[in-house]
Amino acid sequence: MSIKSFMSIIFMFILLFIANVSPVFATSHTYYSPETNLQKIDIYWLKKAIYAKRLYIAMYSFTDYKIAKELIRLAHKGVKIYIYRDDKQMKDRTDRTYMLKHVKNIYIKAKRDKGFWNIMHDKIFIIRRIVFREGSANWSPSAEGASCYHGRCGSTENQDNNATYITNTNEIRAAIENFIKMWDRKSNIIISE
Repeated sequence: MSIKSFMSIIFMFILLFIANVSPVFATSHTYYSPETNLQKIDIYWLKKAIYAKRLYIAMYSFTDYKIAKELIRLAHKGVKIYIYRDDKQMKDRTDRTYMLKHVKNIYIKAKRDKGFWNIMHDKIFIIRRIVFREGSANWSPSAEGASCYHGRCGSTENQDNNATYITNTNEIRAAIENFIKMWDRKSNIIISE
């Protein structure tokens, strides 16, 4: 094991200890796109799922190739990933869910979309004891402030969105409980198991 890997593990244990022992040290940070590239922040946090070995995701739109590749990498390293989607949104021609189907350790279900009033519209991911991410930003490059069309970047080429990263273990626990309720609905469509 390299010294960098060892130090990374020690740092994560210290963060977990602080977050579990004292909620005073728990943090919540909100970032806004397009001023901030939320894709980079999401990938930074997603990589931490390697320590928890589980990752829970509910994402309405998912067209981000880089994030799809990161999820595949995590699954290959043994992280069990549970992805909850909206069934009609997965039919978008640029949706990346197809990349994740039949990948070992990735499980996908979808809410049966019955129209405007009955969609799965969350934009969250949860890593037990580490972070709960929520906000308005879907996993698409334009939503996360990561796209540059025609060589131009910035507010004219990206959406205005936000993402909040919460390390309070009580908030994380509540988010997981809510995710499991959605995941266990009898009306869900099983996409990949």
